Amino acid sequence: MRKIIEKKHYDTATAKALGNWQRGVPSERGFLMETLYQKKTGEYFLHCEGGSRSRYAQWIAPNTWGNGERLIPLSAEEANDWAENHLTDAIYNVVFSETPKESAFTPVTLQLSPSVMDKLQKMSVECNCEPHELAEEVLAKNL
Repeated sequence: MRKIIEKKHYDTATAKALGNWQRGVPSERGFLMETLYQKKTGEYFLHCEGGSRSRYAQWIAPNTWGNGERLIPLSAEEANDWAENHLTDAIYNVVFSETPKESAFTPVTLQLSPSVMDKLQKMSVECNCEPHELAEEVLAKNL
């Protein structure tokens, strides 16, 4: 699902799913499912789905409600609170671990020709990663 909320883009296809919670099954009218996502910018949001008798139901005609979905932007604190209440301890610890995933990065400035930079940017779009992540991967493989 893609949506612009307060001039900010949210897209479940490009954001990273961190964990989800659900109640019931999709065929039930009271079904609920919420998935916590994090954008590449670090912002969090929920993708919420629900049946015709859930809080995410959508009005489709007079006196008629159907399944619905919506995106809800969250602050880091709200995302943390949601995760504490809806994820298992094991998943919560992986998602919101206070220990760094790897030692700190060393800033480096590279001078690249325009053609190489264009290739790097195109490849990073194709692999759905940041240019610096792709550059590090290429360097690590070749060193």
